[in-house]
Amino acid sequence: YYIVRDFVNFGKIEAPMCDRFTEDVSCDGYNIPIYVYHWKYGSTETNVAFDDRELDSFVMKLAQKGGKHLSYSDPMVDITMQDGSRGQLTLGSEITTRGSTFTIRRFREVLITPADLIRWGTFTAEQMAYLWLCVWNGKSILFVGGTASGKTTSLNAISLFIPENAKIITIEDTRELKLPHKNWIPGVTRHSFMGSDKGAVGMYDLLKSALRQRPEYLIVGEVRGQEAITLFQAMSTGHTSFSTLHVDSVDSTIHRLEYPPLSVPRSMMQALDVFAVQSQVFIGQKRERRIFEITENLGIDPITRNIKTMKVFEWSPAKDSFTGLGATITSKILEDIAKFNAWSSEKLREELETRKKLLELMAESAVAPEEFISAIRTYQVNPEKVKELYGI
Repeated sequence: YYIVRDFVNFGKIEAPMCDRFTEDVSCDGYNIPIYVYHWKYGSTETNVAFDDRELDSFVMKLAQKGGKHLSYSDPMVDITMQDGSRGQLTLGSEITTRGSTFTIRRFREVLITPADLIRWGTFTAEQMAYLWLCVWNGKSILFVGGTASGKTTSLNAISLFIPENAKIITIEDTRELKLPHKNWIPGVTRHSFMGSDKGAVGMYDLLKSALRQRPEYLIVGEVRGQEAITLFQAMSTGHTSFSTLHVDSVDSTIHRLEYPPLSVPRSMMQALDVFAVQSQVFIGQKRERRIFEITENLGIDPITRNIKTMKVFEWSPAKDSFTGLGATITSKILEDIAKFNAWSSEKLREELETRKKLLELMAESAVAPEEFISAIRTYQVNPEKVKELYGI
């Protein structure tokens, strides 16, 4: 057991790494207890700690497992481990004064589906039905929110709505997205060799390359720098794009996009269709994730030259409930989808309601990811078969 634990697996942190409810494991320095962020209990102190020699050796071993080099001359590195978990490591006490550190953000092997997010209360079935229509009809979506608000989880979940044979390209710093599609190219950035710029492949390079590969869906894990302009150029030229951004509101999103280092021209922002604002909140004593609002981009106001937006869904903290579309659908995106598909307003409402009921039933019965994916793909080809199967 100890040979396998220490030489093959994760040594002293094996126990929390085996717990499927662990979201991340972090060490703050020498002889300091390891902290675990648990899905149910939040941030929790453990009885595990490393002394200086142990910790230095452990972070170097983690770096090697991720195929990277860590040394006193190059003391900080990001890695992706074999199980898909994401690690950030530092060595020594020069840049982190309490000693070597590591933070491992766990990779969930089991796919989280839209049905799971509905069951957990993060989204309503109506919101997911709305996003399903957006994904199928090529609308670009940006998930925004703070750290650990669940942006990437939601991005991965709505990606399950992408048609089975569509060509998808994903671009990330470290692998987090997991898709069941076969026609999928997962792109990951690469750091330079030996401290020079030679051999480095950044998000910008991957994105430029992706546009030559004719993707139908382009997914960027997180927008941070100059790749933002290329992403919005891709949206402007008709590539359906999904991404995430670290901000807390729609106004902050527009401001951050417009100013350096992103510097996206306001006229180009019109290509984005939907903002989804997500956050981590307390419901009573329990920490939960909620979608704050789903807002549509209406383009530039011809008089004020500001970006016009319209809230379609909004979360009420007092009641922990959401406002919906209502009897009369007031959504520019849904109106565009109806017009493109030659649907009447009655047909649009029927399509939305059918998807909503299907998602509700799958959430209630807690379907496995395989069953969820099968139902979505069958619905694309033969909706009547799925309706009959679920009794809609």
